[in-house]
Amino acid sequence: MNRLFSINYSLYAGILLSAILIFLAIFGPILAPHTLTETLKLSYENGTIFAPPLGPFKSNEFLLGTDQSGYDLLSMILYGIRYTIIISFTVTLFKMTAGTLIGLYVGTWKKTPQWLEAFENAWSYVPLFLIMFFFLKPITFNVMLDPNVLVFYFIIIASIVSTPSIVSSVRKKSKEISTATFIEAARTLGANRHRLVWKHIFPQLKESLLVMFILEIVQVIALMGQLALMKIFIGGTIYRPDNQIYLSITKEISGLVGAARESIYSNSTYILYVPLILLLIITISFSLLANGLKNRFQSNYQRTPWIKTGFEPSLRPKRKVYKKKRSFYLTGESLAFVVLILTFVGFGTYVYITKDNDIGVKNYSRAAYYLNLKMGNEGKFTTNAKITVTNESDNKWEDLVFYFIPNAFTKGHSIKSVKGFSVVDIKEIKVNGEKADFSLNHDTLRILLNKKMESREQAKVEIIYQFTVPEEGSRFSKVKDHYYLAQWYPMLATFQNGKWNKEDYQDGFETFHIDFSNYVVHYEIPKEYSFISTADKDPGLNEHKGQVKVKKVRDFFIAVVKDFKMYTTAVNGVEVRLFTKEDHDKAPKDTLKLAKKALDFYQKNIGEYPLSQLDVILDNGQNMEYPGIITVDPYHDNSQFFKIALVHEIAHQYFYGVVSNDQYHEAWLDEGFTEFATNMYFYLAEHQGPYQAQAFSMYRMRKIEELGLGRQISNVPLSEHPNAGYIYGQPALKLFELINHKHDVRREDLNTSIVNYLAAYYNRFKYKEVNTPEFIRFTMDYYQVPEEYFNDWLSIRE
Repeated sequence: MNRLFSINYSLYAGILLSAILIFLAIFGPILAPHTLTETLKLSYENGTIFAPPLGPFKSNEFLLGTDQSGYDLLSMILYGIRYTIIISFTVTLFKMTAGTLIGLYVGTWKKTPQWLEAFENAWSYVPLFLIMFFFLKPITFNVMLDPNVLVFYFIIIASIVSTPSIVSSVRKKSKEISTATFIEAARTLGANRHRLVWKHIFPQLKESLLVMFILEIVQVIALMGQLALMKIFIGGTIYRPDNQIYLSITKEISGLVGAARESIYSNSTYILYVPLILLLIITISFSLLANGLKNRFQSNYQRTPWIKTGFEPSLRPKRKVYKKKRSFYLTGESLAFVVLILTFVGFGTYVYITKDNDIGVKNYSRAAYYLNLKMGNEGKFTTNAKITVTNESDNKWEDLVFYFIPNAFTKGHSIKSVKGFSVVDIKEIKVNGEKADFSLNHDTLRILLNKKMESREQAKVEIIYQFTVPEEGSRFSKVKDHYYLAQWYPMLATFQNGKWNKEDYQDGFETFHIDFSNYVVHYEIPKEYSFISTADKDPGLNEHKGQVKVKKVRDFFIAVVKDFKMYTTAVNGVEVRLFTKEDHDKAPKDTLKLAKKALDFYQKNIGEYPLSQLDVILDNGQNMEYPGIITVDPYHDNSQFFKIALVHEIAHQYFYGVVSNDQYHEAWLDEGFTEFATNMYFYLAEHQGPYQAQAFSMYRMRKIEELGLGRQISNVPLSEHPNAGYIYGQPALKLFELINHKHDVRREDLNTSIVNYLAAYYNRFKYKEVNTPEFIRFTMDYYQVPEEYFNDWLSIRE
């Protein structure tokens, strides 16, 4: 029993709790279930109304409840605890460093000046929070200063006003030690002041200074709490005079307590108690740590426990044992400390690695493609497609669903923009080596599985088929002697919300929705042709046989052409190749120069281009984007439209090629963002005025007005869109309007805010699928706008 009472519980509890607090300070924002701009929406579920303020443990989505405005308390705490811990530690570090240095040297003076003692005594009676209050009040309420600047001001002022008390404490301890016999002996032997301080006095104070450091953290937290009661929140206070509300910008824990103090008289007292309890836990944790260290140091320095000294330690002293063989095995406290460190690092690594797992829309079907393509002299293609399909859902699959778009153009099709027709002949389909039944309806290929495909199971699918390409088709097209193979192979549909997400092909837009995949393509074409593709590195011209690869792309496009001239350049490590004939008025060198400039602009302002090659093909047909390759019609009479189309398709390499979206249900997310990025190229890189740069988007909206179509939201399926302007022009203009109105929130000028927003959006959703709710959450958080800000052009729906 005595052994149990001799355990230093304060130390162990203090270390454990402090480690948890430090972990939350580092990873809190990553762990937060919501952003600081997301709110609880009024809802009715199973006979229960959910509305703010929502109490703790009434909803799994808002575990600790919400405040009166619907903001998640747990998320605010996880964002704010970082400020509480880091600021208190930084202030303590500054004042302890300065106070210790001054106190150590002043303590070695032979006589302390009376004015210094008088100042110390007087200063000890001054309430520091009053000094802080008068310094911070003029710069705290509704100011335009950056919160980090206000935090910096607090750290500097708090460090300065707190240093005298540290100087006084250290000076007195140093003075006491400097009168000891061993100090006098050192002086007699010729030790100078610096040696006395650092070799004799400081080693005697190390333990006391460590305990003082931890206790001073508690003092700083108490100071922030006192200021919070006066509505001075660290990082800035938002004051709303219409309803007398004070809000903390940084959500620092003391600020949350101060902002919620009036709720003690309401029915929502938890809004105060939740952050208050955490604040108490923080102070108790560091107090326990300081007390535990103090007990440890006192017990270790009790060298002669049999002599009564006035202090009787309850803890067993830890003394160094000399001439003892060192053991490589950890035991006791050493083992526990290592386990704690490893646990901290392990959980931290896991949290960091998985921090992006909840970003974007999840797809639970995966495919890897090995495609063997052979072209006959008569223009018939034979393909052996081997596709490894993985079921990443929790469902058992009875079938596999593919887009098979060549079949949409067979004889008798109703697509008016396509002059010719294709011939499709599926020879055989096997799944895991066994013949499988299938159905082919329009562009939907459904393969029936002989047995259900379990969760996390893989299937090897082999499809052997032949096809021809329709003349003057839509993307999948033959133009004179050139073959453009867009979506020419079976493409695995996405599996979302427990079902296959597959819609029928529609002319004019990309109606397929597939995920990122890896491709290996073996090709064989007639000798007079050249092979151009999505591959990361294509072969040279006139190489009629070979194999190419690419990883993590959404589609694999192939152009089989002949008698094209090639022009090349390079920009930031990317080879840009232009393929064209000379029967049009668009100068190849000027076109290549524009392509290079546009790609350079996007690389420097948005992010890294994902491949090592970008191909530009100029030929009759649609202006289209594919991963690593674009096609642009050079026969437009309007040269400005040609330039816009070229830049637009290059911008698609980012918003479509890397940031994914459902192109049928939410086409605006790639087309609207791409048009906005295109407009911003001409605005920022070509130095056009905002009206000139956005002229084409404005033209789209004027046409809508002339047609009398009225208001229409942008995020509806393609089948419900009466005009393309709602997908292209409206989002582009609305994004510019948003940034133009809100860039001051980021404390940036308009031009800087435009590129920073695009870059932040691109990097957040890189190689992920984004939908409208994800876009809104991101933009709300980025520009601190309410959800209602988007009501006039987007439908707010999950």
